[in-house]
Amino acid sequence: MKLKNFAFLPPLDEVKKAFIERMKSDYPDIEILAFDDESEVLENIHIVEAAYGWVSPEAIKNAKQLKWLANPDSGSFVNESGKDGWFYKELIEHPVVVTNPRGIYFDYIGNHVMAYLLALSKRLPDYFDAQRRRAWDKEARRHKAIHLNEATVMIVGAGGIGQEVARLCKAFRMKVIGVDPQFNELENFDNVITPEKMEPTIDQIDVLVTTVMHTPETEKIFNLKLFKKMKPTSIFINVGRGKTTSLDDLVYAIENNIISGAGLDVFEEEPVPKNHKLWHTPGVIMTPHVALMDAVEIVNHRRYEILKKNIKLYNAGEQLHNLVDKEKWY
Repeated sequence: MKLKNFAFLPPLDEVKKAFIERMKSDYPDIEILAFDDESEVLENIHIVEAAYGWVSPEAIKNAKQLKWLANPDSGSFVNESGKDGWFYKELIEHPVVVTNPRGIYFDYIGNHVMAYLLALSKRLPDYFDAQRRRAWDKEARRHKAIHLNEATVMIVGAGGIGQEVARLCKAFRMKVIGVDPQFNELENFDNVITPEKMEPTIDQIDVLVTTVMHTPETEKIFNLKLFKKMKPTSIFINVGRGKTTSLDDLVYAIENNIISGAGLDVFEEEPVPKNHKLWHTPGVIMTPHVALMDAVEIVNHRRYEILKKNIKLYNAGEQLHNLVDKEKWY
């Protein structure tokens, strides 16, 4: 089985345009298609065998030849029109297989997590506030420091990013607990538990790191009910998806010393509204979805290499790499 054509779906951003040129050079025998807008997709989707990007519910009805759809992102719940619903009923029921590029971010996002972890465990945000006030205040911190060699971290989502975070945490002699529906034993984890065991165990931890994607099951799972079960000295870090966390609940929890601080690179709404209390919540480090700062070119190269790997597998009639369970969205 040889791939006849491969389509790039709108919007055609600079990354897709670069991939188009590379693919034309690497695969002269494959017809490379590029659609500028949805009308072109609707007109031509019936001939497309494989595609990169999001297919709308209207287009999927006529995608009779579509066998493989490559999602540009890992676990994306937001489609490329900016609306919720990358996966939907018609796509789930369609025979097309979906792949994603999971595994390409692990080291860069893992480093970002550790930047939060080190700063928050030493209560640096409190000293940053004192610095801005030009106050030589040795008692500026609101909570005691967390000594990592005595601390327990829970990593929710033990995929590539979670496993890298576990490896880095072990270098600081932390106890590492993983939460994942698929794995039950992993290197650098002292224990891996299933998601339903997370809540009963969460009172034992000092740091909660989440890398999980947004699905109907994970929406706002990090909420006030969960925060109330954590230690008042514990910290929360989210580098997964913003909609897994209720920001209002998080702010309330920190303001009322239910937990002590947070490091966030993803948010329910991006950008965060200027009037949101999170901007002024003590003990919080916010970064504007930039965990991949200065690594985009390398990450995009990895993303393209996964496409190449899957074209090779497709042509050989073998199972594709990074298959997605469409019903679970990951």
